[in-house]
Amino acid sequence: MAEANVPYSEAGLAAFQELDSYVTEFLISGSWPALAPGYPLPMAASQTFKQFEVLGLDGNNQLVPAEYGVTQAQFVCTQAVTSGAGENPTVDVFYAGCFNPDALVWGASYDNDEKKRSAFEGAPTPTQILIRARQS
Repeated sequence: MAEANVPYSEAGLAAFQELDSYVTEFLISGSWPALAPGYPLPMAASQTFKQFEVLGLDGNNQLVPAEYGVTQAQFVCTQAVTSGAGENPTVDVFYAGCFNPDALVWGASYDNDEKKRSAFEGAPTPTQILIRARQS
């Protein structure tokens, strides 16, 4: 009979996992549109994305940071990830949901609330992201 090792010292007790980061802001600020599960897309080479960073697609349909007036905001990164030179790993992104702008990581070109609020307007299908500040 094979031996099964339990990865925790006391089976049946709640365990915790250490994550990359902890965000104190509330990410979600509404129930519509519904949060879509992470969807994997390739990222451009030599990039570093932060968790909840606003992303778009470059000319090769690879993920890059969104830049106001240059790269249309289309997605929100689900986790921190880095790609090396010549690497195009996939990363999960949110393509739908109602997000709190204070919880997202914005590029420097999104320097005011109006730019953030309208960042995803005109994004192609299937993107359905709405930006709305949380009500206190």
